[in-house]
Amino acid sequence: MTADELLTLLNQPLEAERAGAKVLAAFLDEYERDTPAWRQLAAVQRDEANNCAILIDLIRRANGAPSAATGDFLAKALAVQGRLPRLRFLNRGQQWVARKIGEALPHLEEGSVRDALLAMQESHLLNIEACDALAETLEAA
Repeated sequence: MTADELLTLLNQPLEAERAGAKVLAAFLDEYERDTPAWRQLAAVQRDEANNCAILIDLIRRANGAPSAATGDFLAKALAVQGRLPRLRFLNRGQQWVARKIGEALPHLEEGSVRDALLAMQESHLLNIEACDALAETLEAA
């Protein structure tokens, strides 16, 4: 993988993670603070923000410039109405990022970039499970 390809590979999820962090910040306003649902979504939001920081660091270490753009997921997600539909849409975004990372991993050499993306993929899969559980709780209510 060339240096330019690596930077493109890292900037694409950065834009998606930035969108996810902003979406979750907005979604949190729909929940009473410090409830189990709010805490779960806040944890997912922290993961998204942390992933942004990790990607920015990886891009800079590769002598690249981090994108300042926010993915179009932000506008699409904010247009969705209702807690349950928003959670389901959020999970589709999480699944997209996990899938894109999975597609990239075979093309990466062993090392810090691969390790960071593998950990990021795992955090997305865990967050998908957590949001699915939250959605089930909302459906039962």
